[in-house]
Amino acid sequence: MSRPASSFLQRFSEVYKTVRFPWKKHALVGKDLEGNEYWEMPNPLGGRVKRWVQMKDHDDMTLLEQSHLPVQWHAWLRHTRPTPPSIQELVMEERRKAIVQGRAKKLDDAWAERKLQIEREEAAEPAKMIERGSPPEDASVEDASSTKKTSRPTGQGDTFVPGEWQPNAPRRR
Repeated sequence: MSRPASSFLQRFSEVYKTVRFPWKKHALVGKDLEGNEYWEMPNPLGGRVKRWVQMKDHDDMTLLEQSHLPVQWHAWLRHTRPTPPSIQELVMEERRKAIVQGRAKKLDDAWAERKLQIEREEAAEPAKMIERGSPPEDASVEDASSTKKTSRPTGQGDTFVPGEWQPNAPRRR
């Protein structure tokens, strides 16, 4: 029987925190998924309302870890968002983050595989050239095309070499 009494007291406490009575200075506006509480208080001198967050892990309100706050709540705290976010909105944002992180991991894995494939091809290339009887690319034989500067970039990934660029002289009047 004590459990329903504590749940009743918890519900009463939550309702009292959120209701704006004339004698109360501040009111609870909402909570995020981590349990942080967001409060609002009208300015007694007029002007815009004061907003702050009470972190769940900290009792000291001066310790604000902005990196742990959801973007939606951060925008509300900075008065760039007029209405507080809903729990559904926060859940949808967490799902979106998980999807983006999954896609980024897939791209990272695909790039790592492609990089290994390029390294294998480069390692096998000198052996093929020796079998054909052609000199390797690192030989000191220079031809006209290797000394010629090009304005086009060559290669890709780790072997990328930017092209040459010469600025035009400004025209004087």
